[in-house]
Amino acid sequence: MTVIGQNSDDLSHSDIVWLTIPRLIGIFFNYFLLGILTVQVYVYYLNYKDDKTVFKILVYMIFALEVFQTCSATYDASRWFAYGWGSVPHLLKLYTSFLNIPLLSSTVGTIVQIFFGWRIWTFSRSKFVYVLISILAVAQLGGAVAAAYYLLKYPDEAIHHPGLLYAVGVRLGVSAFADVLIACLMTYFLLRNRTTFLHTSTNAIVSKLIRLTIETGTITATAAILDLVFFTAMPSNTLHQISGVCLSKLYSNSLMIFFNNRVVKTSSSLDDQGVVFTDSLPEGLGLRSNRASKVSVPGVMLFAPAPGSRESDSSLSVADGNRRPRPSSVVV
Repeated sequence: MTVIGQNSDDLSHSDIVWLTIPRLIGIFFNYFLLGILTVQVYVYYLNYKDDKTVFKILVYMIFALEVFQTCSATYDASRWFAYGWGSVPHLLKLYTSFLNIPLLSSTVGTIVQIFFGWRIWTFSRSKFVYVLISILAVAQLGGAVAAAYYLLKYPDEAIHHPGLLYAVGVRLGVSAFADVLIACLMTYFLLRNRTTFLHTSTNAIVSKLIRLTIETGTITATAAILDLVFFTAMPSNTLHQISGVCLSKLYSNSLMIFFNNRVVKTSSSLDDQGVVFTDSLPEGLGLRSNRASKVSVPGVMLFAPAPGSRESDSSLSVADGNRRPRPSSVVV
């Protein structure tokens, strides 16, 4: 079966099916994930109006990039299935695919991976880990730029260009490795801190964050691997676009999941350091109110209410003295 890179006169009915159906499925999933992202950004807007400016810029910049990516994918779909209806040569053109799949997807992925690398640094204070994750993130962005270059310069022959295969391999392979590394490191540091907790609700919150870390890391890594496998094993059809056109949305949604379930290293005194976990969903949506658990374990962890919530949650004071930590604001 050969589709992309083949003369349009030689295409069979089954070839056209393999060319169009994966693109449609990918675009449908793209819209679906954009809807989820929109809800998550709205949740963030309602619950974190007093958040740091840099984090607000990050959230809204990612959202703007995702809207732009969906608009680019929609333009391609309109050229394939509307303006070019019934025209096989139109189906073989890439239009702005060089932009919405490798370039924008990896731009979002790089930003998200560097952010998670920074968060791991706040837990571990390991500069080596942060630098390693940042290098991997930038490397996969470099692969994306190279892939976009080949697709833009050789739109008709790019699929047969060996440079494109190398670029896609670097982009998706390094991205998947970085996702797995981030998930493993965050899980390790959360598990290491969880063993010190005496409070049941605190352990439940940390367990939820560990589960979210594993799930989001697994999903993004799996999508990148599937994209790479389909592209390398079957480069002449569009199966890889099912996950390829949605990959950036998976990264941005994973970012918003952790923004709305806040984790942060904090300090209330010179000898009290900790991490804040919040579980936030807007009351206006009829889901549940902001919840947080606060426990003071000197030298270990501190839990504080989410922004806007009242400090009426359970607390536990342990070890030397009965002092309670001063309430700390929730920042990432």
